[in-house]
Amino acid sequence: MLNKLIEFNPNSDVFLNNKNFISYFLEIKSRKSIYTAKSYECDIKDFFCVNSIFDITLEDIKKITILHSQNYIIKLMDKNMSSATINRKISSLSALYKWLLKYQDNSTDIHIIKYNPFGNLKEEKPVINNKETEFLTKEECKILLNSIDTSTILGHRNKTILALALTTALRKSEIINIKIKHITTYTGYDVVKVRRKGGKEDIVKLQKNVLAMINKYIMLTKRNKVSSGEEYLFIGHSTNGNNKEKLNASTLNYMIKKVCKNAGIDKNLQVHSTRHTAITLAILAGATVEKVRDFAAHKNLATTNRYIHSVEKLKNNAGDLIDVL
Repeated sequence: MLNKLIEFNPNSDVFLNNKNFISYFLEIKSRKSIYTAKSYECDIKDFFCVNSIFDITLEDIKKITILHSQNYIIKLMDKNMSSATINRKISSLSALYKWLLKYQDNSTDIHIIKYNPFGNLKEEKPVINNKETEFLTKEECKILLNSIDTSTILGHRNKTILALALTTALRKSEIINIKIKHITTYTGYDVVKVRRKGGKEDIVKLQKNVLAMINKYIMLTKRNKVSSGEEYLFIGHSTNGNNKEKLNASTLNYMIKKVCKNAGIDKNLQVHSTRHTAITLAILAGATVEKVRDFAAHKNLATTNRYIHSVEKLKNNAGDLIDVL
């Protein structure tokens, strides 16, 4: 049975249920996050200079040495790519090699590869510059939301998205994947069901006024929670071919930038900025670190503490004690 299920041939580009080895790797990664898998695919294709992962053979994989990976980092630096982007690309390639290293045969001592040329590049990789993410103050949030013209379906949708993001700290992938059926109740509370990073399902409490905006948006789009439950909540309203289709992350970022510009808010904001804003406002309002961690769905308390520290160093700043003016 096992021999029929697994075809292990290290000299072939096809193994495991007759699937291309990289497509199989990406399929496994997509089970946790389709966005991570897509990012891996782009980074792998960029490094090997191909248009399709099917153009990459195991021989191509085996030919790569530490010199190739080091030169690749230099090449990316020469292109003035950000440190975060370079580190992400190296991590994507390292993930593929780490995965291939797992495939060994105990009975024959056969393995696909012996070494990960991207696994030990700490000295070569650039240090990530952790820029402070811009966020909105409470007053700016109100100005932003009140500036949106809701006389159109598009305007009402945009205000609903921003109101939801600023009160729940949802990530962009979580927002665009909400389906109408995910707006529901749980033990008497109004909630939205979301799929977090790593594929974990979660429920997020909705404020009453946000729920009302969502329900009105569903009504304006001539849908309902019964017959339209499987449809994505937020859809396109344009003539560019994406009308009534699921939104993508770039659309959300463009929308936020445009709304901010119209509201006269001079900040370089993206969807992550609304998440950062929601978390920061919760901290400023006195939420405990444990409450904030649950609210933000942080796996690691250290991530939450970074937000706490950023706020605390402003609230209790040593410079405030200097009286020279």
